[in-house]
Amino acid sequence: TLGRKATFVAIPTTSGTGSEVTAFAVITDKQKKIKYPLTDYELTPDIAILDPELVLTVPKSVTADTGMDVLTHAIEAYVSVMASDYTDALAEKAIKLVFEYLPLAYQDGKHKEAREKMHNASCLAGMAFTNAFLGLNHSMAHILGGKFHLPHGRANAILLPYVIQYNAAKPSKFAAFPQYEFYQAPERYAEIARFLGLPAATTEEGVTSLIQAIRNLNGEFGIPLSLQETGISREEFQREVAEMADIAFNDQCTGANPRMPLVAEIEELYLQAYEGNGLSVQKEAC
Repeated sequence: TLGRKATFVAIPTTSGTGSEVTAFAVITDKQKKIKYPLTDYELTPDIAILDPELVLTVPKSVTADTGMDVLTHAIEAYVSVMASDYTDALAEKAIKLVFEYLPLAYQDGKHKEAREKMHNASCLAGMAFTNAFLGLNHSMAHILGGKFHLPHGRANAILLPYVIQYNAAKPSKFAAFPQYEFYQAPERYAEIARFLGLPAATTEEGVTSLIQAIRNLNGEFGIPLSLQETGISREEFQREVAEMADIAFNDQCTGANPRMPLVAEIEELYLQAYEGNGLSVQKEAC
């Protein structure tokens, strides 16, 4: 069996995937332009070594993209129907670290403390989502990145505000687990806003504040606020969007999303993200 004849040691060179502690992997079919996520505990490394010295030379754009992937991992784990007290603690700390240290790591790649904290955040988020799983954001990002060659973290970052707003709306149906007896995604997003110190006097204000804060980060890092701004042609996007929605619906990450989507709803989310509209926040990040 795996692990008996050889020891699997993982040493990450970006602060993003958390793969050094997860049971997840992704295989890309370059001909079909599809990314297939795989999950099996045999994929989990035996040993993880986190050395921030290895990420001091990571380019700014990669720092931003991988850092926003960390944030997406943590937020999706926090609102997952499989979330628990254990994964909540890991996800919450990862989210706090990203908001505090990713801007510093982006501005100064040689900032050792910021690099170390982001490396830690990536690992913490990895431990959170390998137990709580992810959600619709990653389902949509997998096929989006495969079809249009967008960096995975960038695809996640652009989609995240739209998926949060979708999950925060009253659903027609949702996934029920023993620890998830009623729909609580909106309040979970508001909890994130509160522990980040964002305005959240009401659940609605908390959700809006979180969405705006994420858009502000994207703007600070030069990440487009819409898919159109990435250079994807409207004609090509419209030709692919229906198939992408169908594939995203069947992605294994969708099952842990708090709100169970229709294929048509996923397609609408893609279209909103392409146009950069449909959000109940100001159009431009401040």
